[in-house]
Amino acid sequence: MKEIPVILISGYLGAGKTTLINNLLRNSNGKKFAVLVNEFGELAIDEDLIEAKNDKLISISGGCICCSFGEDLTGALSDLANYLPTPDCILIESSGVALPNQIVANVRLLNQFSIRGVVCVVDCSTVLQKLRNGYVSDLISNQIESSNLVILNKTDICPKLKLELIKGQISNDLKANVIASTKFSNISFEILEELQETSTMKTDAKHSDDVFDSMVIYPTNIPDPDELGKLLLNISGIERAKGYFEDISGNKWLIQISSGILQLNRVRNHFPVGLVLIGLRGQLDTNTISDLVS
Repeated sequence: MKEIPVILISGYLGAGKTTLINNLLRNSNGKKFAVLVNEFGELAIDEDLIEAKNDKLISISGGCICCSFGEDLTGALSDLANYLPTPDCILIESSGVALPNQIVANVRLLNQFSIRGVVCVVDCSTVLQKLRNGYVSDLISNQIESSNLVILNKTDICPKLKLELIKGQISNDLKANVIASTKFSNISFEILEELQETSTMKTDAKHSDDVFDSMVIYPTNIPDPDELGKLLLNISGIERAKGYFEDISGNKWLIQISSGILQLNRVRNHFPVGLVLIGLRGQLDTNTISDLVS
């Protein structure tokens, strides 16, 4: 049986992993992708790509699918091995606080699959600051060093001199092999197809549970979506926020906060309410956040 290639998309919170996957789905050129995520709500697939949705599967135009695997990655991969038509490639979007080597090790347990490569998406606007941050520097360094393609994203808001400094640090200090630069995660699948299996298995970074706190809120009957976004943006300790809420008229909204930037978009009604907030351990102002939706 021919092995199904797997590409792992890693990178810190808000780097542009979801945007990359949407771009790949939108420009699949006849390729049938399977996308694996922990929960559907963590992957905001562009609405016009979605054809159907049930509890376990999203059907995407072009014959692609999206599966939710929760904590059972190997089980989801085994299910995909029997899926018809067989995917041409499986894309796994890791959590922004996950260590790539742990996911690679799980994939290697199964004979039907091969790791084609590990891609790390990097936010150029914040990566130098994050690499100096004692809380997250080990995690981000691990994600970069465990990859065999680093995508420097958001180059449109990164000065040329700063971009060269980032390339130098990633190449020399973190020993990245291949670096690509882009804005809006606009990378073709052909570049990913050229990847060779990575043997890097760096394991000495702290586990994400030691570094981050998280909480989930379920905002409904919100009178002013813009005001909620501004309030969350100004709350101390939020490193990343992503999810859906409902306004007082019953409309659903997608909200994302990353690197101090707020994105707010009205969406169709099939997305469940739930907003995940992530912050550094001990710095997330949970009381103020809870007061917003109490």
